[in-house]
Amino acid sequence: MNKLIIVVFLSAFTACQEKSQNQKGQSSEATKQEMTINDYPSDFAKVLEAHGGIDQWKKEKTLMYEIGDPGEGQQQIIDLHRRMDKTITSDYDIGFDGEKAWSLNKEGEYKSNPLFRHNLMFYFYAMPFVLADPGLNYKKTEDKEILGKNYSGIKVTFNSGVGDSSSDEYYLYYDTETSKMAWLAYKATFGTDKKPESANFIRYDKWAEVDGVLLPTSIAWYNIEKGVVVEERSRVDFKNISLSKEAKPEGFYSIPANAIVAEDNK
Repeated sequence: MNKLIIVVFLSAFTACQEKSQNQKGQSSEATKQEMTINDYPSDFAKVLEAHGGIDQWKKEKTLMYEIGDPGEGQQQIIDLHRRMDKTITSDYDIGFDGEKAWSLNKEGEYKSNPLFRHNLMFYFYAMPFVLADPGLNYKKTEDKEILGKNYSGIKVTFNSGVGDSSSDEYYLYYDTETSKMAWLAYKATFGTDKKPESANFIRYDKWAEVDGVLLPTSIAWYNIEKGVVVEERSRVDFKNISLSKEAKPEGFYSIPANAIVAEDNK
């Protein structure tokens, strides 16, 4: 797999492993609760609308994209309603069938626990729509200047009992002129009461319209010095992005016969 992708995945994993496990248990709840644009505060609602709208997003059933160069990268497929997923690479596949995470070795060997990794990049990628899931709270926060430009902010927190890291904090910063999302900052607590002094920052600066929805074609992690965003550290590009109103056939996300089922599935 492309070395850059590995570095970014490890960085993201270190910061958000608890959140990724949390979302596994939250996926079924997301299908049970119907929320409309009127259920969100006005500032977050206008961000959703600037990206195509939550109603359009809910019409879509399958998201697909590729990361990395052909033959070295990976393809990810996600069921947006049931939150099942599959990641396909030349070396291995990993996935989640709605209950259990799994890995399937092919040309190589998958050495990490897919429970924490199967959907990790999806939650960074599918912004701002994944922040519209049930069980989240929104509060307008103070504006923030990043790299010389001022952005309006929305603090996103989780209801008590939603996942293993309910005290994690996310900050969505958006362009005041276009209402498009520009940055995501997050403080992951790893299930403890202690928050890191500085948040991690991801820049969302490249978008493409896909079936009426704005989705990122590239996202970048930035270095932080004394709480200030400085230079770009690493970037992930997404290719062959598609949305479909059709779900994959039954069995597409099922655990393959020779797969290894992840430990600690709940």
